[in-house]
Amino acid sequence: MQKTRVFLFILTIFFTTSTIAQNGPATWLELEFSKKIVKNLKVEFNPELRLHGGFEMDTYIIEGGLSYKLHKYLTLAGYYRYENEYNYRNKRQIYEWVPSNRFAFDAKSGFDLNRFKVKFRVRYTNGSDLDQTYDSKKSYFRYRAKIDYNIKGSKFTPFVSAEAFHDLILKDFDKMRYTTGLAYAINKKNEIGLFYRLQDYIEPADALTKKESINIIGIGYSLSF
Repeated sequence: MQKTRVFLFILTIFFTTSTIAQNGPATWLELEFSKKIVKNLKVEFNPELRLHGGFEMDTYIIEGGLSYKLHKYLTLAGYYRYENEYNYRNKRQIYEWVPSNRFAFDAKSGFDLNRFKVKFRVRYTNGSDLDQTYDSKKSYFRYRAKIDYNIKGSKFTPFVSAEAFHDLILKDFDKMRYTTGLAYAINKKNEIGLFYRLQDYIEPADALTKKESINIIGIGYSLSF
């Protein structure tokens, strides 16, 4: 029975994502792999694939790092990210791969409230494109809050989250991400999920144009060794 439920859940994710993505929304595939090295210390590997509507290539990400649980309510982590974006460069009038380096440092906390699990994360990121033709340095503080709800007697966990991006170079907030979804615990080590995400851009009041919001349908999978 459990295998049947897992199969149906995966089939629903695939069918829903395929159907909706063809009509416009982007598709993101997020993978998380983690293994405990010693007590409270884990190594993590988090690859990601992002596609435009219609499954056209957008970006692929390779990320790895370490996280250490200092306290019940505090975990610190550091990551290196290699990101390759298939982007349009106006000055060259062509599409090309634009690779970049990113370093990220996290402080994570949270607590349980009845059947709710509340999580907070503050992330600092710093990096730039490897192509030095343009000034592409980026530095952010990212603030995220997430709430999971534990349904009694069920392996399904609905969740919502919101994340704000604070550009430290422009000294202003320029982007928000709102996410809602459903995760399914296959067993203690494996989890799969489906989510919808709205990426909304915050433009200055004097901006001539505003970036369009992006609708995203995503699949997530995590495995802990």
